[in-house]
Amino acid sequence: MRSFSATGGNPQLQNSSQSKLDSKQPSPFDHVGIRPVKRPDTAAYFMANPKYADLLSAITSIAQQHKRPEYSRTQVKRGRWIARKTFESQHSIKMNGNEYAMLTRQLNEADSVYIRDKSERDTVGLYLNQFRRGYSHVEVVGMDGVKKEGMEDVGNKKKKIKERPNTSWKRGMMDSKGRWRAAGKRKEAIACAWLVPVEQNADEAAKVKQPANSAEAVEAAASDATASDAADFTTMGQVLVNGRPLPEYFIRSTDRESVLFPFTVANKNGRYNVFIRVRGGGHTGQAEACQLAVARALYAANRKAHAAVRAAGLLFTDGRRVERKKTGKPKARKSYTWVKR
Repeated sequence: MRSFSATGGNPQLQNSSQSKLDSKQPSPFDHVGIRPVKRPDTAAYFMANPKYADLLSAITSIAQQHKRPEYSRTQVKRGRWIARKTFESQHSIKMNGNEYAMLTRQLNEADSVYIRDKSERDTVGLYLNQFRRGYSHVEVVGMDGVKKEGMEDVGNKKKKIKERPNTSWKRGMMDSKGRWRAAGKRKEAIACAWLVPVEQNADEAAKVKQPANSAEAVEAAASDATASDAADFTTMGQVLVNGRPLPEYFIRSTDRESVLFPFTVANKNGRYNVFIRVRGGGHTGQAEACQLAVARALYAANRKAHAAVRAAGLLFTDGRRVERKKTGKPKARKSYTWVKR
């Protein structure tokens, strides 16, 4: 059977077509070749959070490779591990609350294992110490004892602990100048009160007649002007609020009574000079904040008045706040009149 070809059986055309195939121009992509694929560093390369997965796997392997004492899970000693935000900043790992809880659970498991070899036990302990809270000498290392790259090496630098300010005076205490000082809050108002005992007026105390004999002493005991009354006699104390007298600062009588109520309960009216600094809130909130500050300072100055002041409920902050307005209502709880038609 006769065959047909595109060259028509001409040997010259066949040779020319073969030469064109042999002399084909190189492709512009021939010099690129096949790009090498980077091998993943860890098995968790394709996971959503590879750093967290590697860390969790390393901590879990500690509990899996070593035996743990035979006791219930509820008796596992819980360590004080660093907070989640601190963990994320130090180790450059993002995690949510559930992931952090799982990590701390595995840390507790790894911290409770028993390792017989001392060198291995020291290595595991050094590895777990970088996750402890308040650890002074931290070295960020891996399980193989090699320091991790990209992590901060604290070395032997001690952790700086911020000194907390002394706030015990807010509950009542004597300052360096001999004044009883305390603080109080109510709504948005904050008050600070200083109490100074009023010195006894010796001239007025001397005017009180002293009993000459036992008969006069009995009569004096029955009367109001006794020797004990003379000893307890004091002048009326002055109350200043933000540098102004009490009646001038609090115009309403109920607010003034609220400020002086601790002295009335403890029967100490006029026994102290009171200086108050208050800010924020309205007149009612400021008056009740002053009341709390005065009551705490009075309790610190005279512990005998504790029972009466405490029974009146004057030593604790009133945490009530104004209830917010609700949508669809004119006020917090008030509703519009319902109309049928």
